Amino acid sequence: MPKRGIKIIAETLGTGQELKKGDRVRLRYDCQLNHGDFIAKDRDEVWIVGDRNAVAGFRYGLEGMRAGGTRRFRASPHLCYRDAELEKIPKNAVLIFDIKYVAVVA
Repeated sequence: MPKRGIKIIAETLGTGQELKKGDRVRLRYDCQLNHGDFIAKDRDEVWIVGDRNAVAGFRYGLEGMRAGGTRRFRASPHLCYRDAELEKIPKNAVLIFDIKYVAVVA
């Protein structure tokens, strides 16, 4: 069950291992504002699950994913940037993430 403030919109379960804290994973993802403007599009990066370098909404949205799976979820402002205003992100923005969990890497 997702944390409060995370709403899974769509999901395709993968067949590989479930992500756990400390795993290094290669992800392909998009991030957009609730009204559709993209903040990041088709990013391919390596992340460490549970690492605090990402907003809580992104970290919590990864929980329970499996290798090869995809997930689209909405993260509430209190799990993202709250009332901070950034270059592309307005105050109290709801963010939508589309994630394809590709693989655990060494």
